[in-house]
Amino acid sequence: MLIRRALFLLGFLGTLSLASLEAGDLPAGPAYQIVLRSRHAEATPTRTKDAQTGGGSITVEQPEPNTIVVYMYGSAVAGSDCHMSAAAVDFVLDQELEIMPLRQGVRPPRVGMVGRVVGTIQVSPCGKLHKESGSAEQGPAAATLFIDEVPLLQTVVKPSSVACGQESSVNFRHGPVEAPAVVGCYRLHSTFRIAASQGKGVFNRRYAVADFDPAPELDAFWADALRPFRAVPRRDFGYRLVLRVVEQRADVGAGK
Repeated sequence: MLIRRALFLLGFLGTLSLASLEAGDLPAGPAYQIVLRSRHAEATPTRTKDAQTGGGSITVEQPEPNTIVVYMYGSAVAGSDCHMSAAAVDFVLDQELEIMPLRQGVRPPRVGMVGRVVGTIQVSPCGKLHKESGSAEQGPAAATLFIDEVPLLQTVVKPSSVACGQESSVNFRHGPVEAPAVVGCYRLHSTFRIAASQGKGVFNRRYAVADFDPAPELDAFWADALRPFRAVPRRDFGYRLVLRVVEQRADVGAGK
């Protein structure tokens, strides 16, 4: 009896060791990777009279093999004693990419996107004359993922705007949105816009500001225009889009 128990215990321990070894051999990390291909990224500033734009950058980073993050930063300010002025920055990105498996035997991929916009917009109070009116806006931050030029996913962070005497701190988000995908080539198209315009100030200088940059490269001349939101944390300012690919869950195909 003792011999039988000893043999059983040895067999049980051997089974545990084998299970532990097999568990240790299970693949770690993401099942898919995103390979970045050709890119067209363009930020176009426009200015009239006494206005300035700052930043205007587009970057694409890849913190993990299966994740890319798009950043669009910029600021636009306008204001004058003598002239009507306006400033804007238009952002456009076309990023080609490929989804590829990192190991054999994985389930089909699933793609998700989420977009977020953080910043401030403000306009000085209007004077008695209509010519002193101004506006500031953040246009829609849109992104579409295409496969063979057919839309697969889309996020659209809603726009916002202010007029005379209005101020707004913006923190908008759309998503996540998800869809089943396949291994292959894709194109990510994304756009964003900020703008500010201000009529001439007859007796006092007035401003319109659209600020969506963590560190706006603006002249010191505009320091007063940025003062109303100087205490707002700026680390997350700008438009950020996250695209991620994962392995489809096992229960999705089973209809659970």
